[in-house]
Amino acid sequence: MEKGIVKFYNTSKGWGYLTLDTDENIDVYFHISNVKDELEVLLLNDKAQNEPVIFETKPSTKRSGQTEAFNVKLDLEKRKVGYIKKKEGDYDFDYYYIKDYHSEDEYFLHHSNVKKSVADKYVSFEEEDPVIFTPSSNEKGMLAKNVVLLDNRPFILGFAEFQDYENAVHQLQTDLCEDENWDYIQKPTGGNPILKSYLNQTCKRVVDQGKYVEGASSKGVKYLFLNTGLVDVFQNEIYAYFSENRRYTDSTSWGIKTPKWWFLEFNTDQSVYFKYFTDIPEIATYFEETETSKLIFDTTINIRPNWEHLNTRRKRVASEEIQKMSEQEFRDAIEDSIEMAKKRIKRNYKTAIPHFYNNDIQFLVPLCERRNRGKALAAMVIQKSEQIYEVTTILTLDQAYNNARLLAKPDREWLNP
Repeated sequence: MEKGIVKFYNTSKGWGYLTLDTDENIDVYFHISNVKDELEVLLLNDKAQNEPVIFETKPSTKRSGQTEAFNVKLDLEKRKVGYIKKKEGDYDFDYYYIKDYHSEDEYFLHHSNVKKSVADKYVSFEEEDPVIFTPSSNEKGMLAKNVVLLDNRPFILGFAEFQDYENAVHQLQTDLCEDENWDYIQKPTGGNPILKSYLNQTCKRVVDQGKYVEGASSKGVKYLFLNTGLVDVFQNEIYAYFSENRRYTDSTSWGIKTPKWWFLEFNTDQSVYFKYFTDIPEIATYFEETETSKLIFDTTINIRPNWEHLNTRRKRVASEEIQKMSEQEFRDAIEDSIEMAKKRIKRNYKTAIPHFYNNDIQFLVPLCERRNRGKALAAMVIQKSEQIYEVTTILTLDQAYNNARLLAKPDREWLNP
């Protein structure tokens, strides 16, 4: 068997090239039909670049004068596949590990060993997420390094298969929703990133709360719809309609799972699919009516900054002056903004904007220029921790508005880049 790495793969045409370990200048042609097992999953999901492989070669029958690879597999001596699992540790501390799909060996997992797609992005994962990793060890035992999350789809794309997700969101924004700017203001994308984030988080919350409604046609075809929480210009509620995905299989094999549902359309109760349901889905909720006090910032509670984390997020503040400050000057600037925010909140409680994160309500308050107290440079995130408030991190104004939009359309009293 030869050994090498995946150099290139054309996902639309189903072929690519491998590079030999013994000679990096030799390219070996391969076709997806000659790929086996885990490597096929990686290639189909564009996750195989530079991954180690083993294969057999012979003169190509498709490309004259070239060598072709057959029986191409992931080199499981170098790279493993598995699932993320969670265990309860001492002192009520949970930790994660990876279970090898083949051997069932367990490898400790740390966030720092998970490959990030964006430099300044927190990597989140859940149990049963499929991964590929490099086995390693230290004095404490076996651990996983260079971990690649195989399935990093937004929740909504794991819930339902879309023929064209981008176009579906675009049509929702242009043809149905009441007028609203769903793009970033500081760094506009020309698209609808806030709307996509809103739909993704709403879908997850609706599923978590079981607020979707299922139905069926007289022919036994299953349907589902959920309330997006959005309305059209006439204040008619907009729903997302789905039918059962014919490609779905309840498979437990390693790799990305096929969504159970197939997206049909965003529409009001005028949809042709509305007739298949007897109940109307409720919108997602993020707090109980008896917990409305959680939405109001209590200015009498002490606030403690998490200095270590805040300093690492200083780069999110749109100010050259802030970037050049010493650590003590930066602390002084944060303290000034906290005191100014408290004064503003006493005059206008809406200055502290509630947002939903990690199954709890947090607050967004302005981090302002020291010379111009009316101009917000970024948002400080404050959450209740026992009997105090803690300033946990800093968000850009675009990030803050994106998060706040889940609960309500924020009043741009300061959250206006």
